[in-house]
Amino acid sequence: MSSRTVSARAALPAILAASLLTLVACSGSGGGKNASDDEGPLSEYLSSLSSAETESEEFYERINAKREELVAECMAGEGFDYQPNSQNGGTSTLGDDGIEWGSLEFAEQYGYGIVDWPGLAEMEQQSEEYVDPNQGYVESLSESEQQAYYEALSGPQPSEEDMAAMEDGAYEWDWTQSGCYGAADHEVQDEYGSAMAAYEDPEFAELFESMNAVWSELYNYDDPGAPSPNDDVAKLDREWSECMADAGYTDLVSPQTAMDGLNEEWNTLQTPPEGTGDDLAGWSGPSDRQKSEFQQREIEMAVTDWKCKDGIDYEQQVRTVQFDLEQRFVDEHRAELDALIAKHGADQKKS
Repeated sequence: MSSRTVSARAALPAILAASLLTLVACSGSGGGKNASDDEGPLSEYLSSLSSAETESEEFYERINAKREELVAECMAGEGFDYQPNSQNGGTSTLGDDGIEWGSLEFAEQYGYGIVDWPGLAEMEQQSEEYVDPNQGYVESLSESEQQAYYEALSGPQPSEEDMAAMEDGAYEWDWTQSGCYGAADHEVQDEYGSAMAAYEDPEFAELFESMNAVWSELYNYDDPGAPSPNDDVAKLDREWSECMADAGYTDLVSPQTAMDGLNEEWNTLQTPPEGTGDDLAGWSGPSDRQKSEFQQREIEMAVTDWKCKDGIDYEQQVRTVQFDLEQRFVDEHRAELDALIAKHGADQKKS
């Protein structure tokens, strides 16, 4: 794909979102010969839960407008003014300059897309032009009133237990504890259509839970730095790792660990030094020199990564393994999947 669309506050079910992200990652053109963009057997079923409408910018703009009106009504009930914010949501398209994400050309120009990517300049300009219609009102409130305003808007601050659960990945979002935004999100979730309804249907809870096994057989989510649980993918990772080591990049277990390491380094560069506290006036983030040096290393590693994957047809072979796992899941759960689509498929909703 030559562009990406980010749907702000689009609360798609986690399993469906994870499924789509995995499918995108495995169907990209980076480092793969004769890469096919065909959907896998399981993703074909999942795609039946959504329609073209739910992927359009107009759809998310309409949903956001409705959500903001609901937030305004809710805040009025809490005793606060709130002006619906048309800029708070919708979609943002991340560039379309003809360069395929994951391609060699992309790696040569952007690396992994950590420091820069197509459309970044436009996004930064939009951010600079952003005006919060509620800023003036909030600033007119006292400190205690502002605290009450934000609690009414988004719910109370997370407790220490909540923060610990977030770190452990065990935190479960509760819309009833998320203020007017939570209530509005809950109110409009039916607008997302069949995918949300299917995921929340108790009849298919066990089916969705079992889908995790498809991807957990490919990727070690508990320890991303560990080898793949799949023998075929683990073998490909070892071959890729040897190629990277020959180029001077040692101790890399898989392509994901290469990008993860750079992401961690970049996040560190963007973190204010210890002792800065709330006084950020004298700190503006990484210097231009730091950015340039980091991006040069990012590009060099990404290009080497792409060539090492291309040399062993990495992407296509991983895709083949994934599709085999998907087919096995479909064969074992065909009756449940057919029942899922019969009840919640997008085409069924139109009839």
